[in-house]
Amino acid sequence: MSAVVLSSNHHAKAVLSSSDDRHGWGLLLLMAVVATLFVRPADLLPVLTAWPIYQFLIIGCLVVAYRAMLRQLSFETITHQPVTACVLLLLASVTLSHLAHGFFWAARNSTYEIGKVIALFLLIVGLVNTPSRLFLFVKCLSVAITFVALLALLDRYELYSIGALESVEDRMRVANETTVQVDRIRGTGIFNDPNDFGMILVTGLVLCASSFMRPGAGLRRYLWLTPIGILMATLALTHSRGALLSLASVVPAAVVYRLGWKYAVPSLFVLPGLAMLFSARMTNVQAMTDGTGQSRIQIWSDCLVLWRQYPIFGTGQGMLVEEIGVVAHNSFLQCFVELGLVGGIAFAACFMGTLLGLWSLRDRFWNLNDVKSTPELHRLAHLRMFLFAAVSAYAMGILSISRQFVAPTFLILGLGTAAQLVCPMSHPSLRLNNYFFVMCLLSGAGVLLFCHVVVRVFNQF
Repeated sequence: MSAVVLSSNHHAKAVLSSSDDRHGWGLLLLMAVVATLFVRPADLLPVLTAWPIYQFLIIGCLVVAYRAMLRQLSFETITHQPVTACVLLLLASVTLSHLAHGFFWAARNSTYEIGKVIALFLLIVGLVNTPSRLFLFVKCLSVAITFVALLALLDRYELYSIGALESVEDRMRVANETTVQVDRIRGTGIFNDPNDFGMILVTGLVLCASSFMRPGAGLRRYLWLTPIGILMATLALTHSRGALLSLASVVPAAVVYRLGWKYAVPSLFVLPGLAMLFSARMTNVQAMTDGTGQSRIQIWSDCLVLWRQYPIFGTGQGMLVEEIGVVAHNSFLQCFVELGLVGGIAFAACFMGTLLGLWSLRDRFWNLNDVKSTPELHRLAHLRMFLFAAVSAYAMGILSISRQFVAPTFLILGLGTAAQLVCPMSHPSLRLNNYFFVMCLLSGAGVLLFCHVVVRVFNQF
């Protein structure tokens, strides 16, 4: 019995220990920060409305883990972590986008606001720096997403009432040219938009699926069917086309990562199954010609015209609404319009670098007979496949919504980057060099080309 206790205590210390966070307080505060992103205490207890709990937690985390934070900013680290370089370049682009127009107050304010979400990215990469910490963080994130989904379901069926969870009413055109009302479920806090909520539910589904399919999980794996069911039910009630597009890319991304490109086409047969599972609004392709999809394509067209007027530094971060009255409904395109070429390429390169880094590790530690492989490293290889799918799905989803500077975006990027660095024996081959620079240019050109082609093909005006 004593041996078991000693083993358990040793494992707990191993999970929380780190050279930059010896007692684990930084990691615990980071998980608390992430939890408050999904479930704001003020939504559950209105008496806490005046308390800036999230700010207190992240400041405390920055103080406790300042060494881990500073380590990410060293020249050597940035050279070996090109995604971090892209994130920092993105922040610089935000500042320059305003300074180029003489908006000094806006430059200071935007840099401060976006610096906070980039600090979250740096904290994740700096503190989630061992396989054990990564596994624990993923479980924490899965539970947090499932909890907010459960709250939304309870409110939807009037079993528990939260004012912030009141459904959003929308309308959908049906075949006989009539319209019907659709109640779209939403989450708390920063997920009070059904599209935002749907995006993070897809991430939660992927993470829960990774735990369900984890090697060596035994009968405990079936406990994960409950959160998977909760997330699927909630996702269906968001009626979000962007979330469905995101979900549709999960299986192809995971299959290609594990088995190679030759299985890409067969993996697409999952799409008809998704069409049968979800609502008519989510699967209504007619919206591309006369619905919200068509209106967004027209907005893309206006954005491309505006980008040609300010190609280098953009209109200024957050200024697109001032120019055309709406957001771009495309995070990548909005970065090009507001931040110019450098900022748009940097944002696209953040996702490109994260995916390329994970892709370069796709063959590591899958074979348990390999002398370098262990059960923990085999589990890490398995998780990397699901994180590759999660990052791909998120990138696909934000092609239809503007969520370029919100915490979940940098949470996903941080998680994908941390998964590449947690094992010293399997660091990615990606470096800040000429090859990466060329790939950045290609990713930026690819985004602009994709938007241009979609506008030319589908724009009805």
